[in-house]
Amino acid sequence: MAIFSEEISTQIRAYLDRYETKRSAILPVLHLIQDNYEWIQPQHIDALESEFGLSRVHVQEVASFYSMYRLEKPKPFRILVCDNLVCTIAGAQKTMTCIRKHMQAIEEAGRECPFSLEGVPCLGVCDGAPAMLVNKERFLKVNEANVETILSKYQR
Repeated sequence: MAIFSEEISTQIRAYLDRYETKRSAILPVLHLIQDNYEWIQPQHIDALESEFGLSRVHVQEVASFYSMYRLEKPKPFRILVCDNLVCTIAGAQKTMTCIRKHMQAIEEAGRECPFSLEGVPCLGVCDGAPAMLVNKERFLKVNEANVETILSKYQR
């Protein structure tokens, strides 16, 4: 039984044909899968090996190396906090600690936490350090005082 739809399989084959080696097509293939299925599931990697002859180990290594690929089902709200030098000096680590405490409090209350948290090297707004994205919404000068207000907006 095929994991991918015929349309996705056709697009995967097109990528494999476009590149000199199958290995070279892994990045765009992984983007295609994630764009269509939200995240890269273990059965997707198995299918790339069995149906398309890509090395399972190599696909897994690439998918786990790049932070742009999700290997777990995404939460509704993905929080990215810039943790480069400028944002760190401005308090990014304290902000992340505050967010983690907020997430932990949700779980301790017996509810599923709707947030995932990642530090990222740059959000491109150093003048607003520390900076944070919640999905695609940007927040500048985030600190312990305003984190709760920002996150409560997403819990309604």
